[in-house]
Amino acid sequence: MNEKVVIKLGAGKGKLLPVLQEYLRSLGLPEIKNSRQLVHRIETPKYILEITLLRWEDIKKYCDKFDMIIYGSDQWLESGHKSMVSLKYFEQKNCRISLLVKEEFKDKPFSFFKKRKVATKYVNLAKEYLGIKDENIVNISGSVEATVLLGWADSAFDVVETGKTAMENGLIEYKTFIKFGAILATKKIAKMQLFEELGMIEKQEKGKIIAFDGLDGSGKSTLAKYIVQNPIMNSKSKVLIAPYSGDIGQEAKALWDAGKYYEWATIIGKNHWRAPEYVNRIYDRSILTFMTDLIKNNFSEEQILDAIKTWEPLPDILFYCDISPEIALSRSEKRNNGTDEFDELESLQEYYNLYSKSAKFVKEHNIVKLIQLETNKNIEDILREIEKELIK
Repeated sequence: MNEKVVIKLGAGKGKLLPVLQEYLRSLGLPEIKNSRQLVHRIETPKYILEITLLRWEDIKKYCDKFDMIIYGSDQWLESGHKSMVSLKYFEQKNCRISLLVKEEFKDKPFSFFKKRKVATKYVNLAKEYLGIKDENIVNISGSVEATVLLGWADSAFDVVETGKTAMENGLIEYKTFIKFGAILATKKIAKMQLFEELGMIEKQEKGKIIAFDGLDGSGKSTLAKYIVQNPIMNSKSKVLIAPYSGDIGQEAKALWDAGKYYEWATIIGKNHWRAPEYVNRIYDRSILTFMTDLIKNNFSEEQILDAIKTWEPLPDILFYCDISPEIALSRSEKRNNGTDEFDELESLQEYYNLYSKSAKFVKEHNIVKLIQLETNKNIEDILREIEKELIK
């Protein structure tokens, strides 16, 4: 008699326990009764589900040891792994990340807080959404409200659900920046069909390829991450792909440094990681990025088209994140991740023109469906534009 397959699931403790319970109910399995017990085994006619309750930091560190994991997408957006495949989205009522301020500051302009101390554990998101520099961030993992009351910071950037804790500590919700839920995900992509056969996830159908491209600071990475870890395209699995990073990107960079731009573009195109076709693939950078250097160095139309072919299958939709060089520069400076040749206004202006030419080339040759997004807007307005395109 064949032994039953064991599926290992790592799930977040505390506030995320209701998400695990919801998932178990969807499988027709009993809920966890003792949340202080950290390892649970549930036997079904087809498989044994082994559940381990952990903190996010441990799930992130040891995610390779689990077949599936459950975590809050706020945590992934702050410090997640690109290669995790999102399998299912769970709404968490009104969970959102907001800027909290004292009542006396409620009528101050947003610029007032951008130049003052902000308390948060979401350092990377604070840089992206608030435009705060490192020296103005008070990194605290506990009660951020207390940091404001102690005078260590002028505002707090934190998760809000009911808002009761903030109100009891004399703070109001000044502005909401991102709403989020929880995610069932996997790094074991090869097991996805097994999960489907066992009835643990929905039947997978052919997915779409969506790409975001544009200048550094144009918002492409933020949008790509959000699409993967939030309910847009919720009916299918999703994964983030960053073709210009990782081993291939680093190896290819040597060709770019040597001025071998065609070889650089085609090596990345041929060798970047490709998810299975039943997974929605969300690209952070795409063909526009290499096209800028081919156009800059006067490569022929035929060579550009040949380079594009190496990236097939091409995106179903390519979102060109359009933003002025001046705003892109200000965003890059606030991220404070070190400077390179692309962090100067003159270079950004040059590449802004090259991205515009690349987008025009794609449209004129009808290569992919290209949608131009003005990304100097509220992220929720941008996401509504994206969602309209995705549901057409």
